[in-house]
Amino acid sequence: MQPDLLSGTPARAAAGAAARGSTPPSTRGFPLVGVLPHLLKDRLDYLLSAREQLGDLYTIDLGVARLVALNHPRHAQHVLRDNARNYRKGGAIWESVRSLIGNGLPTSEGDLWLRQRRMIQPEFHRDRLAAMCDLMVQAIDDGMAGFGAAAAAGRPVNAERELPHITMKVILNTMFGSGITKEEADAVGGSLRYALDYMLLGAALRALPSWIPAPGRRRFERSAKAIDEHVFRFIAQRRAQPGRGGDLLSILLATVDAETGEQMTNQQLRDEAVSMFLAGYETTSVALAWALHLLVEHPDLLRALATEVDEALGDRRPGFADVPRLPLALAVVQEALRLYPPAYWIPRTAIEDDEIDGFHIPAGTMVGVMTYVLHRHPDHWEAPARFDPGRFTPEHARARHPLAFIPFGIGQRQCVGKEFALMEGQLILARLLQRYRISAVPGRTTRLHFATTLRTSGGVWLRLEPRPGR
Repeated sequence: MQPDLLSGTPARAAAGAAARGSTPPSTRGFPLVGVLPHLLKDRLDYLLSAREQLGDLYTIDLGVARLVALNHPRHAQHVLRDNARNYRKGGAIWESVRSLIGNGLPTSEGDLWLRQRRMIQPEFHRDRLAAMCDLMVQAIDDGMAGFGAAAAAGRPVNAERELPHITMKVILNTMFGSGITKEEADAVGGSLRYALDYMLLGAALRALPSWIPAPGRRRFERSAKAIDEHVFRFIAQRRAQPGRGGDLLSILLATVDAETGEQMTNQQLRDEAVSMFLAGYETTSVALAWALHLLVEHPDLLRALATEVDEALGDRRPGFADVPRLPLALAVVQEALRLYPPAYWIPRTAIEDDEIDGFHIPAGTMVGVMTYVLHRHPDHWEAPARFDPGRFTPEHARARHPLAFIPFGIGQRQCVGKEFALMEGQLILARLLQRYRISAVPGRTTRLHFATTLRTSGGVWLRLEPRPGR
């Protein structure tokens, strides 16, 4: 636990007896850098300690900036749903994200966002998911070569390194069809991964003049250019072959906004495609790496999941109708997303003055819904640090605050690919367990890596034993 986080009044008194319009309690940091050294040293444990000492709402001193941390489901409801019009995606973080994905759904605002959402959301409804399921399963099988080679050689495999190959293949197949080469997939994946890693640093460096050398900026620009070259080429190929198939790009090319009669421009298609890349490639592989790490640390749950997969599928290839028959696989993915949400905070900027829990939030204030902390809030989760997929039975879910679990955001801005990502996670776990008996590698340690997404550090090392006849 971090001592002396609060400057001034004892934290619980300050947070629990806030007079209307009062200033939130604040962390106490160092001159110029605030609490950044604590964050770098203790990672997200620092945020858990700060909430415990300062209460559910407090200010984080970051030296050159200040951030109001929001840690309760009612805060998420206020900022992301009830008063969402007052909280926009502004500031250095979002400008850094826009430098890569442009005005895709995650970053666009106002009429543009509404128009794009109207055109894209129907493509993720149940009938479309059913149509994409076979493409997804084929991509999963094609992307498992690294797992297969390690199992055949009897050597350990780092799942954190191999899973992105699968999720990249899935998003490329479902977005652009199955004609993408492995070389193209690897090139896009490498560029995306670096660009995503750079975003936090890029946000911190945005205050510097462009002529000042910034570490990594040139490589980020090269990565963004490489992504554009691939994506615009894919778009041109689809425009030259209209009606080619059921991939998302073909569908979006043909989609017309019912209210305006307009179709998407190449730039809009590019922005949406890159947005879907990031959402479907990075966050899903991160969540599944944590899921496998948690499963091998809990062999009883791993055995239960293997039994579910055997009873539901045997050795046959799964289809869309099988997805509801894998409830434990879904719960494992959800519990991994609770404990280690890839998007571990949701930043917004207040447009006008506001008040939350009696505390004054001036216009221009940057606030952050701390998803990682909210998912571990002791008022809403019993033994919050424990891995327990049983929390996600329908009975338990009904008993919780509806916003105690928000890995995909909430409200109108909730990720349109939520059901796609959950289905993908279920099917990847199922295909792995159909083929292999999985166990941990003794002596290997998995830690938390504090980056743009909540990755592992040290990898997730597994031993895979091929199952006879599979």
